[in-house]
Amino acid sequence: MNGYRLIKPIIVVFTKLHRLMFHRLGIKSLGSLKGNPFCMITTVGRKSGNSITIPLLTIRHQDDYILVASQGGAPNNPAWVYNLIEEPRIKMTIHSKTYNMLAKKLSDQEKENLWPIIIKKAPFYDEYQRKTTRNIPVFLCSKE
Repeated sequence: MNGYRLIKPIIVVFTKLHRLMFHRLGIKSLGSLKGNPFCMITTVGRKSGNSITIPLLTIRHQDDYILVASQGGAPNNPAWVYNLIEEPRIKMTIHSKTYNMLAKKLSDQEKENLWPIIIKKAPFYDEYQRKTTRNIPVFLCSKE
């Protein structure tokens, strides 16, 4: 059994809580996990054309930020992956500051090169990759 069925309700609650903190309460610093900060990214929905803001864990890498589309090892990619592929320009709020960023989906080789850095900072991603049959997409976000 894929553990995603157990983790999905946690992801849903976590997302709603962080959206509430960000939009309604004005809290812009959302904490961290294993020293990696949570951020809010605002992207454009590829079907709706509307702005969509979601919380994600990010990993700092030099001057850039890494986003891993693990969704807890779910069998399918999260919707935000397709939004970033369609429109890679995003806003990222991290540590109470908002930046215009360009999100580049990494090739398999680029992902392989960064994977040791990713799992050193967030080892649970290695477990998520093992749990799923899909190749988890990774994005490198750079300030514009």
